[in-house]
Parts: sequence; C-alpha cells; structure tokens
Amino acid sequence: MNKYTKAGLTALAGSLVAVSAAQADWTLSGAGKMAYTMKNGVSDATETGGRFGMDRSITIGNTMEMDNGWTVSTGYTIDVASESNSNLKIDMGAMGAIEYNMVDGALGISKIDDTLPTADEEVWNGFASGIANGRVKHSGATGFNYSNTVSDMVTVNVGLVPQGSSNRSTGAVGQVSSETANSQASIALTMTPMDGLTVYAGTGEGGAGTVGVGKNDDLQVLAATYAYGPVSVGYSATEIDSDTTSRQYDTTGMSIAYSISDNLSISYGERTVDRGSSSTDEEQSGMSIGYSMGGMTIKAHANEIDSSDGVAGTDHEHTEIAVSFAF
Repeated sequence: MNKYTKAGLTALAGSLVAVSAAQADWTLSGAGKMAYTMKNGVSDATETGGRFGMDRSITIGNTMEMDNGWTVSTGYTIDVASESNSNLKIDMGAMGAIEYNMVDGALGISKIDDTLPTADEEVWNGFASGIANGRVKHSGATGFNYSNTVSDMVTVNVGLVPQGSSNRSTGAVGQVSSETANSQASIALTMTPMDGLTVYAGTGEGGAGTVGVGKNDDLQVLAATYAYGPVSVGYSATEIDSDTTSRQYDTTGMSIAYSISDNLSISYGERTVDRGSSSTDEEQSGMSIGYSMGGMTIKAHANEIDSSDGVAGTDHEHTEIAVSFAF
C-alpha cells in the first residue's frame, strides 16, 4: 500500500514538474497607445469633439518543441476588448514554416504591400478614402501562409485564402454572407543581393470590390529599398488589374528616411495612384517623425491626399501625435 502511494506521489510530482515546465514558455505582453488626431478637408467636417483616442492590446503566446525538432507556436491577441488575431505556426526548420492566421495578419503578397521606409505610418494612413487605392493585398487576412528562407539572399512567402474562409472557431457553421467568395493565392519574394539593398517582388490574386465568382483582382508589385549609413530610400511600383475600370490602379511611390540618432528618425514619402476610370491622379504625401526611449515611443505624422479617388478638388489631411508603451 505504501509503495503504491509513493509511486502515485512520484508520478504526480513528475506531472507537476512537466506542467510547470510547459507553463514557463507562456508569454504575456501588452501595449498601450494614446493619440491626438486631427482631420480636415473636403467632406471631412472639422472635428469639434474629442480628438484624443486610446488603443490597447494584450497578447498571449506559447511555444513548444516537438521530438522531431519542429517548433509549434500559437498566439492570441485581444485588441480593444475584441479578438484581433489568432495564429498557429509550425516551423519545420529547413523545410520552412506554415501558419494559419484568423482575423488579422499578412498573407503572401500582403507582406510587401508597402515597403517604403518611414519613421511612423505610411502616407495613406488615416484616410477612409483612398486607403485601399494601389495597395496590393488579399481582401481577407484569414488563411494560410508558407514561408521559407531559400538561401541567405531569398525569402519566399506563399499566401492562400481558401474560398469560403471566415473568422470562425472550430465547429462553427453558417455566416455565408461574410465568407470569402473566391479563393485567393499569391507569392512574394524578398531578396537581398547586396548589403543594404532589398528587392521585393510579388504576384497573385486579391478579392475584388464586387463579390462574385471569378471577380478576383490580379496583383503585381515590384519594390526596392537601400540603406546606407543613417539614410534609407525606397521605390515601389504596384498594379491592380480587374475586369472593371473602376478597380484598375497603377501606383508608384518613393520615400526617404533619416536616422538622426539611434532613437530619433524622420521620413518623407509620396505616392501617385493612377485609376483607370479617372483622368486625374490621386497624390499622396506625408512626413513622419519617431522617437523611442526604452519601452516608450513618441511618433507623429502629417499626411495629405490630393484628388482623392481620382476626383479633382477632393483633398484630405490627417495629422496624428501618439505616445505608446510596450509592456
């Protein structure tokens, strides 16, 4: 009797040690951001209400190693009291890694939708109109992504949004109206042929504005960035082709960023969007500044859009100053 009791206690102690070891890999991180935002322009009533806002998120994650050496990780992010993203990733070493994202995240060509150097946000940030113009990306972020570093110079990402994808938990059914109408696939390459130079290239399909079978957009992107000392410059050219002229975009962009010190940087960028259904180009521009000190970051940007969505005289401005903390 005593032997069985001792054996049981020994087994229980071993289980507790195993559980403790597993729990030791759990991570909990968070971020808080407070910002002052101002918008004005055509159709944008000058804001007279509260211009202060707050964003916050909590991320829970864990990583474990399988007997064959593969690494499995999972993460769950809660952003403003709602699910922001769930992720499950299997890293197979030299065979690459496959992951499934639900709700948020970048898949395939979406990982290189805008690679221009910036000290804060992209030049299209903060605008309801024009924000999607010229951005090559999948219409949804729920799907699969395969990544692999083929060599020291080439990294590949393959994204797949299956037809009928929606943000559901295991066993959920229905929600037909919110599902992806067509499957979407893309491939993105990131190449570093020499020190300081990075080249991006991608092709694939993204969801069209009009939902329907066979209505996907054809996406193309080619971009490059070069860093020399404290200066980084970038250029990008993207193309979106659809069977409707209202969803045909040719976009070119450039930016320059300068690191004044290890903590302080500034940048300026421009993008021109040529919409097939309009004779007037949309012009985007913006300046950014960022300063970091430990877990605190202070950033600001001022962006402008002229001839938004190809409509002459429709101009917008967006200015934001924000302080954020990482925990």
